[in-house]
Amino acid sequence: MVYHQPVLVDEVIKWLNLKASGVYCDCTVGGAGHLMALLKSNKKAFFIGLDWDDEAITYSSKILKPFKGRYALFLENFVNINQVLKKLKLPGIDGALFDLGVSYHQLTTPKRGFSFEHNGPLLMNMSPYMPPLFKKLPYVKKDELVKVLKEFGDVKNYKKLGRTIYEQRTELKTTHQLRELIEKMVPRRYLKKNLHKVFQALRIWTNNELTNLVAGLQAVFESLKLQGRMLVISYHSGEDRLVKNFFRELSRQKKLKLLNKKVIRPTCAEIKENPRARSARLRVAEKCVSS
Repeated sequence: MVYHQPVLVDEVIKWLNLKASGVYCDCTVGGAGHLMALLKSNKKAFFIGLDWDDEAITYSSKILKPFKGRYALFLENFVNINQVLKKLKLPGIDGALFDLGVSYHQLTTPKRGFSFEHNGPLLMNMSPYMPPLFKKLPYVKKDELVKVLKEFGDVKNYKKLGRTIYEQRTELKTTHQLRELIEKMVPRRYLKKNLHKVFQALRIWTNNELTNLVAGLQAVFESLKLQGRMLVISYHSGEDRLVKNFFRELSRQKKLKLLNKKVIRPTCAEIKENPRARSARLRVAEKCVSS
């Protein structure tokens, strides 16, 4: 079983600049692909893994057993990193990684309701403690839904699609019901692209991902030690824009040093091996003042 294939692994190891006595946090542990690579690359550092998806934590716990004692996993949102550090009695971290977006496991597991390619309940919630999409839709306002499709998915016919989804919002219970609605409104040659965009937009909205990201970036920045590094891999222009603006603002305040002038992207060889890596963008910054 392949839970998720991590991207930019060599670049993550290089830019985190691991130290033997350091403490590092994988803020979105997923299938532990990055975390396992980090554990193998430095056998003396200590690692923390966070994820708000209980299936990710369960899976990671199993495959990381050979590294027992060198890491700690928590079913936790990265906005609560300071609470985790208090539990571990740690003063801070030397580096943090965010690998944003959805995992291969989430997309290919029908019962999770993330994908238009697999029929399942219309859930899309990454955390079991967050309300699923089909429970949020009945209470959404039409203007908000239209805005979600425009800003989170860059859907071209967002007004028409938004109105139609709104009108049928109480009847949508499965992923294929949503897919069939979109199929009726989009020309076949544009269908797959529109399906991706609509499902992406609704997933981001269901999980409050962009609001959560801003809060998480701030919380992790505050937990970083001096010269600690933040690495963020994003796959969506809205996410990347938030990260870029967050880094730039703290850079203007002389609190962060931007380490890569141009966004770091996967090589052609990596994209050939893992096509899902195509949209990945890595940004790196280093803390230059203490909180």
